[in-house]
Amino acid sequence: MIYQDLLKQMLSGWEKYYQQVMNGDFSAVCWKEGHHETYGTYDTQSTDRLKLCCYILYYHKDVPEEILLRLFEEECQNLETNSFQGVSEAVKILTVLLSVSENHYPELFERAKNANFDCYCGYECETDLFRRIMKELPDFNAERCLSLAYDTGETDYALQFLDIVKSEYVIKDESDCRNLIWWNEQLGRTADNEPILRKCIEFAVMKNVPWEIIYAHHKLMEFLIGQKRFSEAYQEFEILSGMDLSDCYGVNLFGSILESCLDLINADIPQARTVWKWAKHHIKRELKNSNGMYGIFYEKLIPAAQLMNPRFARKVQEQYQLWKKINKIS
Repeated sequence: MIYQDLLKQMLSGWEKYYQQVMNGDFSAVCWKEGHHETYGTYDTQSTDRLKLCCYILYYHKDVPEEILLRLFEEECQNLETNSFQGVSEAVKILTVLLSVSENHYPELFERAKNANFDCYCGYECETDLFRRIMKELPDFNAERCLSLAYDTGETDYALQFLDIVKSEYVIKDESDCRNLIWWNEQLGRTADNEPILRKCIEFAVMKNVPWEIIYAHHKLMEFLIGQKRFSEAYQEFEILSGMDLSDCYGVNLFGSILESCLDLINADIPQARTVWKWAKHHIKRELKNSNGMYGIFYEKLIPAAQLMNPRFARKVQEQYQLWKKINKIS
């Protein structure tokens, strides 16, 4: 099935929202406040409203204007109250649809612009960014359809679009690699990232930028650890430990490399002592120079040190307790 047919199939499931509002029922797409323990205030029905906006865009641009106005007001309330600030896809679509009207709504557009900080910086009612959304259905490529499926929570369709994107994708540079890696991670296809990560190493070597080569090898090492392929991860450690990493000392990348070393040690691989021998003096330097590392580092370091050097582990434990006290962590 070509992606246009798959898109139409996905959109057909959203027709119900259109029928409801045409009958005067906005209950499924109006703003409805919700609260998340981590992310704060959000609109529980914003996704369904986005589905309706997309359905209108593709099939019913001639929808009565009062429906667009009501949806715009509901979306503004979402933008004004949502703890996660941003310019939503729904407000972009509604802005485009209303901006081609014979009527003018400067006050409504001004409300959207002042809805939150990101809107103030990035929202405009007449820009190419919004005009591009007016493209007809055949002009949307598979990756655009993938984004739409992901944004609307249609995971099954997103996975199918991802397969189509991969079949058509030509990886030209690191940016293309990062894009595919991100999609695989978001959609539970992390295991598919290995050839892409190896491609990243090839690009880094071609550019001959040491920092990028180090970063690319570590990302592969991190991936292999996540897949519990520790012997292969150790091979990446051997490559990294043989490189000059001095430019990375004291920065996040080197801390992440040390974390991965601790992961290998805690996995109790046969070469754990070799890894510990290389990592130990770097860890001591990092602990001293940074006046204490971050929590997850301590949590990995303590069991690793208990395996390799119990006396050192006790010192780290004391330093961890002090770090928690200073940072008021229970």
